[in-house]
Amino acid sequence: MQAGEPVSLRASIGTLVVLGLRDIRMAASPTTAYLMVGGQCSGDCAYCGQGRGVIGDHSRLSRISWPEVGEEELVDALVAQPGAFQRVCFQTTASRGVLRQLLALVPRIRQASDVPISVSYRVTTFEEADQLFAAGVQRIGVAIDCCSERLYPQLRGGSLFDSISLVKGLGRQYRGRISTHLIIGLGEDEMEAAELMLELHRVGVLVSLFAFTPVRGTRMEHGAPPALVSYRKLQLLQGLLDWQEEEHVCVAYNARKSIHGLGLNEGQVRSFLHRHFVFVTHGCPGCNRPFYNETPGGTMFNYPNVQLETVDREIDRFIDDLKSDGFDFTVAGTRAGDTQKGVVQYYRGAEESLDS
Repeated sequence: MQAGEPVSLRASIGTLVVLGLRDIRMAASPTTAYLMVGGQCSGDCAYCGQGRGVIGDHSRLSRISWPEVGEEELVDALVAQPGAFQRVCFQTTASRGVLRQLLALVPRIRQASDVPISVSYRVTTFEEADQLFAAGVQRIGVAIDCCSERLYPQLRGGSLFDSISLVKGLGRQYRGRISTHLIIGLGEDEMEAAELMLELHRVGVLVSLFAFTPVRGTRMEHGAPPALVSYRKLQLLQGLLDWQEEEHVCVAYNARKSIHGLGLNEGQVRSFLHRHFVFVTHGCPGCNRPFYNETPGGTMFNYPNVQLETVDREIDRFIDDLKSDGFDFTVAGTRAGDTQKGVVQYYRGAEESLDS
């Protein structure tokens, strides 16, 4: 960092509680230490509490508050509690000097704790990525957020095509070390989200799903979270892509551009969800983001951990919602368009026109 340049360092309230720096009651503790670097963001994302256009409080990211914390105080707390977390994750704002601050802070955190470090930062060149990896970063996350080319310019600014090209290029260059975030519920349809997930999966990019959460003071403060069944279908697709246990994953869409089938019957879906309860938080290993998108006692889009008493209930509700939604439980290979057994494939349902 340049001499005299101020360091803006914050931590999620849950992180501070685990480190003993705050004392509040929590329904679930974070398994990752979430830190934020950077001052006032120059971006103006319609859904983000850190955007320059936010009216009022800028202390929140999604539902979580991020109090300021001293660098020495944080490092000392991490040293004092070496087993407190499974990972450290830096969030960043688009502000001056952020990369320099990261390159100074990451080695300090690396010395204080031997857990892996992730950084959510919009790198623009391979050189920037190389600098972060050399400093001790294990994974870099480059957020895409909005899945729709129709909505991207007005909600996030810029071009979705350019954003995807950036993430895919990084994914090819640093295979297995690049992540991205998609926010479901910004107005996209399921086909837009699913096709983007498939495209990123093919180049080895780890996709994390977030449910849109209205934040006071943003342009989308009066919006609504996504329908739960829609979010669950995308979580199921994500799990199938990650685990690759099924012989076929055939994504079919209906006229509403919703996911109409995945090439699995009801028994296969139930069996997979019992083996892999994909309704938990999905992100870098060790990330659980407790109540990042949820209110305790409200709709749980992402469970922070596997609660055995909820597994059967959530699977039953999901299957019932799929049936009400007209989901097709036809097994892959038994309808037109399927190919030989053992080939993972993706196809758009030919039986319905997407323009009708």
